[in-house]
Amino acid sequence: MKKRHQQKLILISIVLFFLWNVPFVAIFDVDGHVFGFPILYVAIFLSWLLSIIFAYIILRKFYE
Repeated sequence: MKKRHQQKLILISIVLFFLWNVPFVAIFDVDGHVFGFPILYVAIFLSWLLSIIFAYIILRKFYE
């Protein structure tokens, strides 16, 4: 794997680490709903989905 692909995947991991820590999670811990789901759950699963998509794009470029 090329160094820049590894760096991008590590950057995604670091960003998720900070996004899922208490200070940032507390931002989304409010009394609100999006399509019937609490905002906290939507934020966590949306960030998780986006990280999977970005990792897929990076790894797809690696295997081309």
